[in-house]
Amino acid sequence: MIFRILLGSALIIFLAGLVYRFRSIPGAGRFVEKGRAFQEKAKFDLDVRGGLLNTVFQTKLFKAAKLRWLVHFLVVSGFVYLLVVHALDDVTSGLFYWYQPGIAPFRFLRNLAGVFVGLGCILFLLRRMNRFRPGNFHINRPGISASLLILALVGSGFLLESFQIISEPRFDEMVADYSELDEENGLMDLKGFWVQEYHLVVKDTTFKARVFESGSDLNQEYCMDCHDRPDSAFVSTSLAGFVREGGNRLARFRVDKFLYWLHAGIALVLLALVPFTRMFHLIAIPVASSRKRVTPQSLEQGGEGLDFFSLTACTDCRFCSQVCNVYPNYQITGNAGILPHVKIEAIRTMAEKGIGDAGTAVLLRSGNDDCARCGRCGDICPAGIDLVRLWESADSLMEHLGCPDNYTQVFDTPLDQWTGITFPSQEPDTNTFCFGLADQVEAFENCVQCTICTNACPVVAYDPDGTDLGPHQVMNLLRLGKKEMATASPMVWNCLTCYACQELCPQGIRITDILLELRVQGQKRAEQIKLTRLTSQGG
Repeated sequence: MIFRILLGSALIIFLAGLVYRFRSIPGAGRFVEKGRAFQEKAKFDLDVRGGLLNTVFQTKLFKAAKLRWLVHFLVVSGFVYLLVVHALDDVTSGLFYWYQPGIAPFRFLRNLAGVFVGLGCILFLLRRMNRFRPGNFHINRPGISASLLILALVGSGFLLESFQIISEPRFDEMVADYSELDEENGLMDLKGFWVQEYHLVVKDTTFKARVFESGSDLNQEYCMDCHDRPDSAFVSTSLAGFVREGGNRLARFRVDKFLYWLHAGIALVLLALVPFTRMFHLIAIPVASSRKRVTPQSLEQGGEGLDFFSLTACTDCRFCSQVCNVYPNYQITGNAGILPHVKIEAIRTMAEKGIGDAGTAVLLRSGNDDCARCGRCGDICPAGIDLVRLWESADSLMEHLGCPDNYTQVFDTPLDQWTGITFPSQEPDTNTFCFGLADQVEAFENCVQCTICTNACPVVAYDPDGTDLGPHQVMNLLRLGKKEMATASPMVWNCLTCYACQELCPQGIRITDILLELRVQGQKRAEQIKLTRLTSQGG
């Protein structure tokens, strides 16, 4: 009765959590709502076949890392076996008349499944705890608490079975429930047989001289249908031998009952926590991987809705960051907002709570702007998340929250405000991307304003009306000491880095390198302006 009440309570919490999580979907979507047609634009196009294959067989993880797929598949298959055959044994026994949890095949399979799950959790914890976390973002270690709980569930299950093997009070209970034996009617013979063959530990050992064959016959009559020798439970039997002496004393205090409630309690806690922890990805991954991948054409056709399931399906495996085309940008700038696995966590937090840390939002926006939208991260994602769609949705989200991209920030900022603070000078440094050329007069003083660079520039040729200054005019601003004004020029921000101007310059001026340096410094200035505005708004 108590267990049924606790199970019902855990199920109520689980279902309430699901309702809460699903109700938060439109709440997250409203951050990127674009008019009344948002719901129609955000409809899901399903890829049922791909989602089913990835959910059942984890095909994407197999492509990404076969060894990790093997470990993960063993963990999942072991957990599913324990859930279906062990936790739901009442249902299993009703479906299969020959099923008994105490006979050899199922004892062995139960222990083997527990080993798979426990070993997988240990490997996961070792890998996660030794991982480097970029210092720019404060991110929790997802999955560690759930893994510890699952490990405790498996460990308590092994201990429970080991104490049940050696427990004399439990043996007496089973005899009383399933036979009419007593001390004068064969009980001691059966108990002696279990001491010798079933690893039972008893307080009184005087019965050992009794007839072995009699105990064997009684065991055959009353026990064999439900209980084989426990040796097939290789882990539990080994533990029983290890705790044999002290365990005998503890068994008399019914430590097996304590372990039963501990084991059941952890299982119920895990059930209740599924919607509120990273374990929710067990539900989110099938949904996320069943959504059709976005294409450049589909992105242009309509607005992007923030995909709630993509945010919660991430398991933080970091395959996406390992194949990211712009990972070198992170190595240069140190901005962890470039890394896909970091962006997912930050976007999820921002969608749920808004901009809490202005610095994180600014770095995230700059990192997302660096993304080439090549799709390699989504192609390798084991959870099947459409990451390109997510990055596009994140841009809309951050614009809605008042954090535009640097390009927009530059041209939305009045020129007097943009030039109001002087940029710090930089010393030449060959170990960094910015060489300080814009602060070295000798780098551009020989410009004779011949306009060869401007005539060769494809940006000027393509958009003569939108380009306010040509490359030669940017060099002239630097000669006049107007570096701050130069950084706000569309020429600096639209430069294609084709190096035509630099290659054709008769004076050998490093024009493209200077334009790139000005753009980087302009990005830092744009980030500073956004950070100041967001901080003042938050305050």
